[in-house]
Amino acid sequence: MATERAHKSSVSVKLDAGVNSATGNMIVKSCSLGKVVQGADKDKVMGVVGTLLPVLDYPLARVERAEVTVLEN
Repeated sequence: MATERAHKSSVSVKLDAGVNSATGNMIVKSCSLGKVVQGADKDKVMGVVGTLLPVLDYPLARVERAEVTVLEN
C-alpha cells in the first residue's frame, strides 16, 4: 500500500513591477519563502506576507503556495 509524506512547502510572492510597453502585459517579479509549515493557516501566511510588503520594491499582485508530498510504496 502506498504512503504519502510531506516533502516541502513554500510560498511565492508575486509583485506587480509595472506594464511591459511592448506587449501591455504586467511585469511580475517574485520572491519566495521556503520551509513553510505544511498546511499552514492561510490567514497566517497572508499575515507574514503583509508584514514583508513594506520592505519590498513593488506592490503585491498575488500569493502562490505550493505543497509537495512524496508517494512511496
